[in-house]
Amino acid sequence: MRVFLLHSNEPTLQLLLDKIRLPHGTRLPVSQEPTCIIHWGCFHAEKSGRRSVQPVKSVLRAANPRKAAECLELHGIRMNPETGAELPRWTYEYVIPVFHLQALALFQKSHGVYFGTSHPLQKKQEDSGFVEVLAETPSYHAIRAKREAVKAIYALGLDYGVVRVGVRPGGELTVLEVGAVPQLDERLAELFADAMHKLALELKEEAEHPLQEAMLGADPEFLLRNERGKVIFASDFLEKDGPVGCDAIVLPSFRKIYPLAELRPEPSREVRQMMINLHRTMQLASRSIADGTLEWIAGGMPVKGFPLGGHIHFSGVRLSAELLRTLDNYLALPLVLLEDETTGGRRPKYGFLGDFRRQRHGGFEYRVLPSWMTSPTVARGVLALAKLIADHHRLLPARPLGEPNIQQAYYSGDKPRIRPLIPGLWSDMVKLPGFRKHEAYLTPLKTMLLQMKGWNEQEDIRRKWKIGPFHRKEPSSMNS
Repeated sequence: MRVFLLHSNEPTLQLLLDKIRLPHGTRLPVSQEPTCIIHWGCFHAEKSGRRSVQPVKSVLRAANPRKAAECLELHGIRMNPETGAELPRWTYEYVIPVFHLQALALFQKSHGVYFGTSHPLQKKQEDSGFVEVLAETPSYHAIRAKREAVKAIYALGLDYGVVRVGVRPGGELTVLEVGAVPQLDERLAELFADAMHKLALELKEEAEHPLQEAMLGADPEFLLRNERGKVIFASDFLEKDGPVGCDAIVLPSFRKIYPLAELRPEPSREVRQMMINLHRTMQLASRSIADGTLEWIAGGMPVKGFPLGGHIHFSGVRLSAELLRTLDNYLALPLVLLEDETTGGRRPKYGFLGDFRRQRHGGFEYRVLPSWMTSPTVARGVLALAKLIADHHRLLPARPLGEPNIQQAYYSGDKPRIRPLIPGLWSDMVKLPGFRKHEAYLTPLKTMLLQMKGWNEQEDIRRKWKIGPFHRKEPSSMNS
């Protein structure tokens, strides 16, 4: 696939043009060849039906400090745009260029206050007091700042940019500035040129060697609760590792505790096999959790202060912002309609849109969803939907979450605002080549979505899964 850089001769852009080996210009060439357009700046109309990088609408939003701050706040990101008033003191400041979900480098200024009238994004790094951090093991604050920068770029609907992050003496992170049309120096131009070349190579390889079917994995969590309503730590029964284990919550003091039980079934390319594997891990958990009187509860936050996740792992499919946004719009957004009143309590600290983590095996973990272990019907539907989206995400163009009011509806759990979107989203999925294969799992989920039939986070999930003190059957006969 041919990649074309479309620009308007923005200031400092020549530094980038001197380094890239991609076709570029101020207007698109007359060509029928499939093209991915990288927009630089906001003076071009977007072409529908063509893959593009950096939506112009998102660039305009990011350029408005008030709108950018409102958007980032929805996602749980603090932004403090400078207004000319006296600036707060920072322990560290970082400048982080981001492209395609990746922090390209990290420039740090420490033990000082930024007093200048020009922003570091608008001058050469070597003249601004920022030094590039080249250590293989960056500091704790540097790691957090890089994650916050990637998160901010994604939250604003961007694909690249330069983010300046401040760290207060107490450790709080604040986004100070987002440059969606970066002011370049030699080093930033080099970094963005390398990133664009890498993207072009990935798209070329993808076109020549289509990826295989997506492999699914998962690690949904649940809580143990006794008859008095007290949470019993999973670490009392389970080790950290293995197909059934315990997972941590980090306290404000940064101390880790391990109250969460986590299932880690064998991955599979087939949803039915994933369900069988999942049920087997539940049986293993039942044998390890010796106290049969304890309730198993799932969802988003069945007990205040104990957020639960239903992370889904993908391999065999390339991680991209396009795929994450498709999962957000066609999976995470509809799933809000099934939430209990307490589910949304985990957002936005957890469950923020686009939350992901790369895995050592080369795949990635989609971390947005609450624990969908509330019933086999929900689990089957969620896994089938995830599989369908991963295999055919380029055929799913709707992006209702691109609108601020829909983002607000997602984070606030506004079901009446979200429900009218379901028929249109579902119509897109029915047209996919793999829909019929998963229809038996998806139709019951659609019915629940349209009825806004929420799960009960206070209900012991073992009864519906036929686990523990209840009668056990094979997954094929599990009730909803």
